[in-house]
Amino acid sequence: MLAECVRTIMSIQASQGLRVLGINILGKFLQNKENNVRYVALQQLIQVVDIDYKAVTRHQTTVIDCLKDHDLVIKKQALDLLYKITNAANVKSIVKELVTYLLVADSEFKKELSNKIC
Repeated sequence: MLAECVRTIMSIQASQGLRVLGINILGKFLQNKENNVRYVALQQLIQVVDIDYKAVTRHQTTVIDCLKDHDLVIKKQALDLLYKITNAANVKSIVKELVTYLLVADSEFKKELSNKIC
């Protein structure tokens, strides 16, 4: 599977271009209709955010869209990734999106969402 190739790229001392390509593939996986594919992509992006932070943050908008998924596990993974990529430069835009989503979020997700916002 392509996800395994990306995992291998991230585990070796690959060039930055190859790492960015792998992260971009994971970003494409976030747009897939299959929950399992999106879950794997989110999980791997969480793991590689420390390796190439800038490449992961390019997919911020797609990750925010994953919050609107019907699957609670996908929502939680997306929230965890957003939490990891939040910094001084993007905190206002991310928190604005999270607060907006808080108004329509499922009740079981609101507590975790509120905690991450704080």
